[in-house]
Amino acid sequence: MLAARFIQFSWVLVIAIAWTGCSGSKAYVKRGLKMEELGMMDQAARFYQTAVSKNSYNPDALAGLQRAGQWVLNDYLRQFDEFRMAHNRARAVVVFEEAEAYASKIEKLGVRLVFLESARTAFEQVKNAHLDELYADGVEALETEDFGTALEQFSEILRLQEDYEDTAALARIAYCEPLYREGVQALDIEHWRTAFTNLERLMERDDLYKDAAELRALALENGRFAMALVAFENGSNRMGMETKLRSFVQQAIAKSSDPFLMLVDRENQALILQEHQLALSGVLDGSTSVQVGSMMGAKAILKGTVVSCDVNTSRLQKFDQAGFESYRVERVNEDGKKVYDTKYRSVRYQEYTRSRSVNLTIQIQLISLETGKTEMSEILTRSLRDEVDYVRYSGNAKYLYPATSSGTVSRSGRSVLMRKMQNRTELNSESKMVDDLIIDCASSVNRLVENELKRLVP
Repeated sequence: MLAARFIQFSWVLVIAIAWTGCSGSKAYVKRGLKMEELGMMDQAARFYQTAVSKNSYNPDALAGLQRAGQWVLNDYLRQFDEFRMAHNRARAVVVFEEAEAYASKIEKLGVRLVFLESARTAFEQVKNAHLDELYADGVEALETEDFGTALEQFSEILRLQEDYEDTAALARIAYCEPLYREGVQALDIEHWRTAFTNLERLMERDDLYKDAAELRALALENGRFAMALVAFENGSNRMGMETKLRSFVQQAIAKSSDPFLMLVDRENQALILQEHQLALSGVLDGSTSVQVGSMMGAKAILKGTVVSCDVNTSRLQKFDQAGFESYRVERVNEDGKKVYDTKYRSVRYQEYTRSRSVNLTIQIQLISLETGKTEMSEILTRSLRDEVDYVRYSGNAKYLYPATSSGTVSRSGRSVLMRKMQNRTELNSESKMVDDLIIDCASSVNRLVENELKRLVP
């Protein structure tokens, strides 16, 4: 019985949807007819398009789109002829492509417009003449080293015909040569990053262009900025914070996308520092810094200090809250049938809250081992807070309701109460929250180093 009712309902729904679609389609057909009467064929075609998209079986919509759509296509072809006769081949090509795109769009709706073969033949003639013009202009621009104009002309040729003479090779020259020259100029003034970036872009188009690969490698080699991480310091009251911060910073920098940033091998720097018995203050001393930097192959050191790490956890607070529990009372109505009335009894439930906050402050310094100068010094502060807020009830929570401030049943507040019944009861651990802040700081340190490196390695 239920299955039969469901099938019946489904058919009613389908018919209703179809009727709505037809109704909408018919309305747009009426608008299209009105536009036709006014001679506004372009607008009429758009209304018929909408009508067909709403109901692809509407015969009036299809017929209207055939009429109005053909008019629009013919108007495109009329414009094409005008531009062709005026020897404006560039505009003629554009308009013809618009005509083809329009005919294709209408055909996808199930209406095929008449596209004269003579128009296609005329287009091929115009296109070929236009390609010759573009090629001549491109070659002339290339000879005068107007690479931007040359690339524009050659790109249009390749869009229209990929295998036109040697256009592909000339387009590569027009694209690559200015980048190559800019890269060479940047190398001459030791702007390694600029040189690398231009040569990298060039090689994405042609990785065999002249000696670009060798020059890119040279820029990368000369611009390498090797950096060593010395032992970090801990000014907080939590043990091991300096080691943890250093480890996460090292991981973040190791994943840097900057091709010039390089970390000195950890074992190598530890060995050198041990052999020379250099304390941190000694490493940072002017003349010693240069000596150590040379031995380690590093240009700078990164040092960090955990200034403070404060964790505050509140006591678990318990609140005795007023609420109501619903229940049903059976009675016999005036027709002699059993009915149930919902009643509410006053109850008490318990709400628990607790919070934890973590505040972390670190200082980071990038110090040149070539000059002893502090290139960057930043203080980073990060905070994180967690809290729990949950409810416990000794009765049947399924029927529990909160009370309003005036002591009545709060039906609107029940969803919030039910969520609190399901809330977690434990705070995130101190170690997890501290680690999350250190990871956040480490990511920020990496961004700071990358930004500073753009200045140090232009």
